[in-house]
Amino acid sequence: MKKFKGLLYDDKRLRMLIWLIAIVAAWELSTRAGWVNGYILPPFSNVCAALYKGLFGGRLGRQTLSSLRVVFIGFALSFALAVLTTLLCTVSRWTSSLFDTLATILMPLPSIAVLPLIIMWFGIDKKAVYILIVHGVLWTMARHLLDGLRSVPKIYIEFGRNIALPPHRMFFGIVIFAIMPELLAGLRTGWGRAWRALISAEMVFGMIGAAGGLGYFIYIGRAYARILDVFVGIIVIAGVGILAEHFVFSQIERMTTRKWGMTHE
Repeated sequence: MKKFKGLLYDDKRLRMLIWLIAIVAAWELSTRAGWVNGYILPPFSNVCAALYKGLFGGRLGRQTLSSLRVVFIGFALSFALAVLTTLLCTVSRWTSSLFDTLATILMPLPSIAVLPLIIMWFGIDKKAVYILIVHGVLWTMARHLLDGLRSVPKIYIEFGRNIALPPHRMFFGIVIFAIMPELLAGLRTGWGRAWRALISAEMVFGMIGAAGGLGYFIYIGRAYARILDVFVGIIVIAGVGILAEHFVFSQIERMTTRKWGMTHE
C-alpha cells in the first residue's frame, strides 16, 4: 500500500489518468441518471461510439490528418522564422528594439482578431491559414528564445572562452543547455497557439482543401445540430494536445532539463 501511495505521488501521468477516469465516470453517470439533458451533454459512451465511427467509417480520420499536416507545416515555418528573428535581434540592438516594439503590440492580439484582416489581404486558402499560424506563434516563440539568450549567465560564456571552446561547441554545449527551459516553454506555448489558430481558421473559412479539417468538422456539426459530432471534434482536438504533450514535449523535457537536473520534478 505504501509503495502504491509513493507511485501515485511521484507519477504525474498516473495522477492525470486517475483524474481523467473520474471526469469521464462523472460525465457518463450524470447523463445516464438524467441529471443533465442528454442532448446538451450526450453520454460519453455515445461520443466514443461516434468517434470510432467517424475515424474508421467516415471522413474524420482524413480531416484530422489534414489539420495535422497544416499545423505541422505552419508550426515548422513559425519556428524557423522565430530562430531567424532571434539571431537578427542578437546582431543589432535596433533590430532587437524593433522586435520588442512589434511583439508588445502584436503578441496580445489573438489570431481570431486579425483573421478578418488576413482574409481581406490574402483571401481564403491555406496561405492565409499559414500566415495566421505564424502570427500566433512567431512573437511568443521568439520572445522565449530571446529571454533564454538574455538570461544565459555570463560566467558560462567566460568559462567556454577560457577553455578555448570552438563556436559550435560553445553553442551546443553551453548556450543550448542554458536556454533549454525557455526553449521548451516556447515550443509548448507555440504549439498551443498554432493549434488554436488553425481550428479557429477552419471554423471561419470552412472547407480548405479536399478533406477540410477538424474545425470544419465541428462547424458542420454545429450547422446541422449534430452535437455528437461537435463533442467528437473537441475530444480529437484535446486528444492531439495530450499526445503532443506526453509523447513529444514531455519526452524532450525528460531527455534534457530533467536529465540535466534543471527541474524539481
